Amino acid sequence: MKARTYYADTRPLEEPSVYSALYRRMPARRKEKADRFLFPKDRRLCVGAWALLRRALEDLGEDPDEIVIEAGSGGKPFLEGSWVSFNLSHSEERVACSVSDTDVGCDVEPVIYAGLDMAKAFFHGSEYDDIAAAQSAGGTPELFCRYWTLKESFMKATGLGMSLPLDSFRIDLGDQIRVDQRVDGREYRFKEYDPSDGYRCAVCSAGGGFEPSLRLTDLSDLARNRTIYRTTAMRST
Repeated sequence: MKARTYYADTRPLEEPSVYSALYRRMPARRKEKADRFLFPKDRRLCVGAWALLRRALEDLGEDPDEIVIEAGSGGKPFLEGSWVSFNLSHSEERVACSVSDTDVGCDVEPVIYAGLDMAKAFFHGSEYDDIAAAQSAGGTPELFCRYWTLKESFMKATGLGMSLPLDSFRIDLGDQIRVDQRVDGREYRFKEYDPSDGYRCAVCSAGGGFEPSLRLTDLSDLARNRTIYRTTAMRST
């Protein structure tokens, strides 16, 4: 199947009735995780991401109340007893959930520029050169954010996450985005989405395809058991 990615703004969860409706549907372990967060924003991100996964599983004909999440050898969570692979991401006030029938990773980030020092410290040399050249030409923070989201989506798709150094592989931007990597022998594909809200989202899949648009989801609708998806602008890769 083509990887599908659900995306939502978590600000509706500031409404207590919306938060409590989605919180009640989470398994006990997820509730405990949400409760451990000190700040309300982090609790909203935890609840919002799970709400998207629950919606995705229901859309795929899976019963989210019958599925147990376990951790793989690299720490990446998986669904015990299900064919569905998934990955969650959250940042600031946005959450994303990608699902597929093959390993998948996703990342969402605000379009901000963290500076050349961070790019030089963590990115591959060619990626740093691209970002530095863009800055010299008066470019925007978008290129830094593109590299960051693409790299993190790959790290998550491999199952290694942040244990994989950011400079140990190289992203090649172009008409078709590629990764130069020696982690494994698999072929990875990428998709970038631009929801036009100050954030960017990237998805990486181990050989699979992608839906052309994000499934923009209103968490207020999910709290009321409604499923109304909107589409968004996207960058084809």
